Amino acid sequence: MKRSFRLSDSTPDPRRDVQDEIAFHLEMRAREMMERGMPEADARRLATTSFGDRPAIEAECREIRGHHLRDRNRREGMRGVGMDLRFALRSLRRESGFTAAAVLTLALGIGATAAVFTVVNGVLLRPLPYSDPSRLAMIWTTGKGERGPESQWPLSAPTFIDVREASRSLQGVAAFRDWPYVLGDATEPEQIPSARVSPSLFPLLGVHPEKGRLFSDADAVEGGAQVTLIGHDLWVRRFSASPEIVGHQITLSGQRVTVIGIMPPGFAFPRGAELPAGLRFPVRTELWTPLFFTPKELQSRGTLNLAAVGRLRPGASLVQTDGELSATAAQLARLYPRTNTGLGLHAIPLREQAAAPMRRGLLLFLGAVAFVLLIACANVTNLLLARAATRQREFALRSALGAARSRIARQLVTENVVLAIAGGCLGMLVASWGSRALLRLVPGNLPRADDISVDWRVLIATAAITVVAGIVFGLATAWHATRRGVAGALQGGSARATEGIERALGRRTMVAAEVALSLMLLIGAGLLAGSFARLQRLSPGFDPGHALTAQLLLPIGASFDPASKGARWAAFFGQLTERLGALPGVRAAGAVSSLPLTGAVESGGFSIEGRPVPPPAQAPSVDYSVVSGEYFRAMGIRLIEGRTFDARDRADAVAVILVTREFVRRHFPGQSAIGQRMLSGFDFTPTVREIIGVVDDVRQTSLDAGNSPAVYVPEAQMPYPALTVVIRTDGDPLTILPAARRELSAIDPTLAFDHSQTLDDVVADSLARQRFSMIVLAAFAATALCLALVGLYGVIALNTRQRRREMGIRVALGARPLDVLRLVLREGMGLAGIGVVFGLLGAVVTTRVMQSLLFGISATDRTVFAAAAVLVAVVALLATYVPARRATRVHPAIALRME
Repeated sequence: MKRSFRLSDSTPDPRRDVQDEIAFHLEMRAREMMERGMPEADARRLATTSFGDRPAIEAECREIRGHHLRDRNRREGMRGVGMDLRFALRSLRRESGFTAAAVLTLALGIGATAAVFTVVNGVLLRPLPYSDPSRLAMIWTTGKGERGPESQWPLSAPTFIDVREASRSLQGVAAFRDWPYVLGDATEPEQIPSARVSPSLFPLLGVHPEKGRLFSDADAVEGGAQVTLIGHDLWVRRFSASPEIVGHQITLSGQRVTVIGIMPPGFAFPRGAELPAGLRFPVRTELWTPLFFTPKELQSRGTLNLAAVGRLRPGASLVQTDGELSATAAQLARLYPRTNTGLGLHAIPLREQAAAPMRRGLLLFLGAVAFVLLIACANVTNLLLARAATRQREFALRSALGAARSRIARQLVTENVVLAIAGGCLGMLVASWGSRALLRLVPGNLPRADDISVDWRVLIATAAITVVAGIVFGLATAWHATRRGVAGALQGGSARATEGIERALGRRTMVAAEVALSLMLLIGAGLLAGSFARLQRLSPGFDPGHALTAQLLLPIGASFDPASKGARWAAFFGQLTERLGALPGVRAAGAVSSLPLTGAVESGGFSIEGRPVPPPAQAPSVDYSVVSGEYFRAMGIRLIEGRTFDARDRADAVAVILVTREFVRRHFPGQSAIGQRMLSGFDFTPTVREIIGVVDDVRQTSLDAGNSPAVYVPEAQMPYPALTVVIRTDGDPLTILPAARRELSAIDPTLAFDHSQTLDDVVADSLARQRFSMIVLAAFAATALCLALVGLYGVIALNTRQRRREMGIRVALGARPLDVLRLVLREGMGLAGIGVVFGLLGAVVTTRVMQSLLFGISATDRTVFAAAAVLVAVVALLATYVPARRATRVHPAIALRME
């Protein structure tokens, strides 16, 4: 009698491949009959015929399982999620080694990404702390001729008035300029970073004082009330946060000024922005006085010394504003051809202006850290796939007991989300530490550095990365873990071998990609290092050793008036440099208005006597510096021809000037410049000066900028109140600072040196951005390389462990340990080689965006590419050698017995 039976309905998954399970049961029944002595052919035929109507049984099983699954899902509800979570925690706690490796790898990748994003968010993405900052824009003069078509320059006072009155798309326009003051009297003088601003500036920005009031139009008139606003930090530091300070007077550069208000915490406009033509503000401005214009300033269209900010009206666009500014510039060129021909006006969003100096570098870091995150994720994926391979029999048994593929997938996604959340939480600690480390490395003039902190954007970005990583890891692992049927998973054999090959191929692909990405980062870091080394080898044009610098500002008062105060300024600096030069251990002392490599520069036009005067649009310009004392000896600037300034160059003597080698090369090629005469446009009144000497070129703005033509005028003939003192010593220059302060106090106890540092530090500060970029990218490259090689080691070690039986057979058949070593090394180096090839190709494309950050080196420098590739290959060899060496020690008998 034919006997039929059904599959157990305890398995509730209607998507289960029922045919595979039927085949598995038929195989088991046939083996039972063969064990009783029945021939194989008869046993298989009897098992098949006794099974019954196979199609009907398949349909019935699917229907039963579908009903069972729906009922079970309704019963589980949220209880199933809780069970998954508890099981995930137990599983990860049980495999503590795997969990620690995965969490630490994720924490490193997520933490590094969050740290860099914190800096990028603070500098580039976070809104400026003003009302509706998207409608704020900076307004600049655009120059042509030698200035270059893209150059930005400040506005003159009359041009600012014209822009303010002519614009219809701007709700308001305000001007400001740097105007440092010395706060305090003889007891405690301190130079304060300050600015003079239009009364309309703070309402334009939408900022209100914490205490007191803002400037009024009545405050901004010549001879008006002497008033000031102070910053919150200055209020706390110097006045102990006393509310009584509002309405009281303080001493600013020798004058009594009334404090009318205290600005709110965090306000520091302008915020360390790098502005054109030497308008450089410190990171935090702490004091403001009202800006007004004298009749002489309102007539001087050639004096460009004002920065301007405007607010667009609601509905107005920047394109509309630019059109109006262009029309205004064209009208000014027609009315004032001598000063305005060839000059334009242009508006730039305030956010773009503030972030411009570091935008490209920060975006480069963001791309680099994305590579690190990808490598970390690839490593974790490899760990998860390797773990899933060891749990294959567990998944098969759970399937045989009734677990659906979706149920297993949900469990794996839960485990990996838990893993990712743990990595994300630890990553936030890494991000907090990493962002602080980055802030210690960033250049001192990084714009908006005080805005850098972990805020909701960073938290949301980190949470998104964490959750997405967990879900992707879980789905990828679930797809690999549940691809095979129950029978195939339990039987093993060739099916397992085929599946192992597929998984190994995926892991190897990811490792090759990791090597490629790490090589690209390593090449980028190498290019920056090469560029930095070339910059360090450049001569700045002076000797930075054994020299001290210190800024000094003399009292200016309400207006800049060299006619009445100039003689006093010149006499003061002459006396100071003479007394400093007489100190024991001092070789020479001098002073200059624009210290090299600080970016401070003042430019003006000129014409050479006896030559046709060019039109204003083509008029040449030159960098001017005012010097006092033995400045050239103190700096170590070499005299090429003629003489330097001395006591003969008094105010009532013949007007003289020194020029640089680059000036002679451009304007006196093949002839001597000594004795030539030029009309200087930098003097307060146009003055014809005689060239008495030629000195060596000096890098004025930065080491990577070319030599610009420059000239020097003596302080005695062109008085200037703000100079940087330079003292050259026989020993450590910092030891002379106390004596220098005593000499300054002996002349005027109300003055104080500011920003004292050695010339070596000045040179180092000028390279701060390049050094920062190099260190950060090198750190990312080293991290990525370590992660990639850990991944390579893991894949080779896992593959070697899975091939123990093969290795044992090879040794049993006569293979030498050296043959096994070569076999494993060939596999590892093959993966590394593939990664190196694709990494080189990728670097050829990606490093081109770095060209603007490089100096003296090509973005495709062969030496850097070759050195990086060799380094990766050598480290890959070391990572592969350890598992290869271990494989040579496999005993064939032990390996076969373990299988």
